[in-house]
Amino acid sequence: MKSLPGVLVGLAVGAVIGILLAPESGKKTRKRISSESDSFFKDLQDQLQSGLDSIKSQYNDYVDTAAGKTQDLVSQAKKKAKQ
Repeated sequence: MKSLPGVLVGLAVGAVIGILLAPESGKKTRKRISSESDSFFKDLQDQLQSGLDSIKSQYNDYVDTAAGKTQDLVSQAKKKAKQ
């Protein structure tokens, strides 16, 4: 995950350089750059959403585990208090 931003920037730079060096007309090149940048940002948005969903899931799992442990401790304390 730490290298993801570098990989994404590298892909974007490589795509732009490749398009600029391609032997096409300016209008086609601009259209292609626009299309590929839209695709790049859509992929980036999907990856960010996936990362956020993963973080949210991990957080919810942590909260559920902590709540369960807290309930166990409360139950144990009540049992000991009755003795």
